[in-house]
Amino acid sequence: MAEQEQSELWADANRRLLGDLTELSIAAVKETSGLLADLQRSSLDALREHQDAMLRWHAMWPELVSDPLRWYQTVLLEGVDTAQRTFRLMGANVRALSQAVDRVHATAEQAGQRVQETLSSTAARARETVRRAA
Repeated sequence: MAEQEQSELWADANRRLLGDLTELSIAAVKETSGLLADLQRSSLDALREHQDAMLRWHAMWPELVSDPLRWYQTVLLEGVDTAQRTFRLMGANVRALSQAVDRVHATAEQAGQRVQETLSSTAARARETVRRAA
């Protein structure tokens, strides 16, 4: 009788543990998918920005012959502007990654607490079952 109770007890604990770990895995997959979508959107924005910059650079070449100092000033300003846009995009990617990691971390902590509670309660119930059987 005690062995049957022990088996049922640990089977229930395994079911709850698998449920908690499955929830954690699902949350991680959802978060990863969202993060990848954000990064892909950001990459497309960067590509569009790169294409626009190339068109602006192409339009500046005739100015090199007519007014080299103005061309140099325009190229310098364009370079600084492009660098600022690049850093803004990188910052947005870092923020998205950080937020995703924070959300997965919180979910993992909750799952860890539930696993710990499950194992603690199951161990206590198993000791009680053994004590009653003895």
